[in-house]
Amino acid sequence: MKHKERLFWVFLTVFLLACAVHPVAKVKAISRNAERYLHIFHEVAAFIQADYVESVDDRKLFVGAIRGLLSSLGDPHTRFLDQDEFQEHKDETRGTFGGIGVEVTYRQGSILVISPIDDTPAMRAGLLPQDRIIEIDGKKTKTMNITDAVRIMRGKIGTRVRIKVLRKGVPELIPFSLERELVRINYIKSKFLEKEKLGYIRLSQFMGLKTTAKDFKKRVDAFLKKGAKGLIVDLRMNPGGLLNMANELSDYFLPAGKVIVSVKGRGGELIRAFKAKESHPQVENIPMVVLIDKGSASASEIFAGAMKDHKRAKILGVTSFGKGSVQNIYSLPYNTGLALTIQKYYMPSGISIHKKGVLPDIVVQPLKPSDLERVYLLRMNKAKFIETFVQKHPGGYSDKNIRLFLQEVRKQKYNVSEKIAKLFLKREYSLGRKQPAFDLEFDVQLQKAVQILQ
Repeated sequence: MKHKERLFWVFLTVFLLACAVHPVAKVKAISRNAERYLHIFHEVAAFIQADYVESVDDRKLFVGAIRGLLSSLGDPHTRFLDQDEFQEHKDETRGTFGGIGVEVTYRQGSILVISPIDDTPAMRAGLLPQDRIIEIDGKKTKTMNITDAVRIMRGKIGTRVRIKVLRKGVPELIPFSLERELVRINYIKSKFLEKEKLGYIRLSQFMGLKTTAKDFKKRVDAFLKKGAKGLIVDLRMNPGGLLNMANELSDYFLPAGKVIVSVKGRGGELIRAFKAKESHPQVENIPMVVLIDKGSASASEIFAGAMKDHKRAKILGVTSFGKGSVQNIYSLPYNTGLALTIQKYYMPSGISIHKKGVLPDIVVQPLKPSDLERVYLLRMNKAKFIETFVQKHPGGYSDKNIRLFLQEVRKQKYNVSEKIAKLFLKREYSLGRKQPAFDLEFDVQLQKAVQILQ
């Protein structure tokens, strides 16, 4: 027991010393009250190690204590990163990692989907923002923290993970079986609409600062050289990313001196107001529409908020996710890390985004089935109606197959509109294929953006 006690105090001393000398963390001296509770913690740990009815895994014990400490803050974005998780974070920041490709958070007792990532198993299978992941590989997520949920979903490449989600308006859990793959993120998709003379650019995440921001600007410049009369920036299902990149791209579209975002710390103390540094006359006056939805979060909301408050662009879609907090990643001993919420950010108008989101200037709901149509779509899903049709008619989403499909829908008395029926047929035909930059046929939000700019 004495040996284990010595090991514990060595571990604790090294940990606190590392925090004290860490050049970034700026850890304050431990208060006398905290010292008392550390002493109590030591006593509890000693009793567990000596007398608990079963043998104790020291690592599991102390990692659980650290996570319990952080969970007491009630902030799902503050979390401990063990060796594997810390490495995964580094891989994700670089733009390559394994998994199913979904950005999640913890909210109201469940794992909530912020958004699926472009061209990943999650996106191709049809996961949507605001889906609640209730079960992963037969395990209920109610007792999981966000870290454990992500770890399970990010298993070995080529293996499958089974999840069940609760979707608003759908009475039963929806099952998905997804094959894990090496996720290589292509952050930007773009296309020039020749007829309308409009540039469309979709940013899936604010990651890869040096390459992504440079690529973004290159594509906008290319649009201008082609005679673009307007620009559409699509941030739907963009879960955010790097604060510096949000500032750099906002700077690109705003005159010098304009406030982009204000960052405030403990007690509402103003830490910094980020401002545009340079003027770019070639892009500052081009008409622009920014698309947002429930999956637009964090850095997406900084960009959209800055464009809205300075009336630089029309914000179109539905209210964004509402993640207005800033996390810093601290390196800890033994290749572990700490994601700690240190600040919150505010739009130029002084409005906090946190848990509120950015309100669009023009509200346009996406095309989605009614409650009654969801009931019939669930029946179609159980009967594998669309899947079977596609297997029997391999010619793709053609006029002939559309006509035959609509005939079958009416014959089976599935009460769904022609538009919704065609939407789900097209989705089935596109499963497993690389997705185009956009699909104007069913994207009513993008249709409205084009109409406004014309």
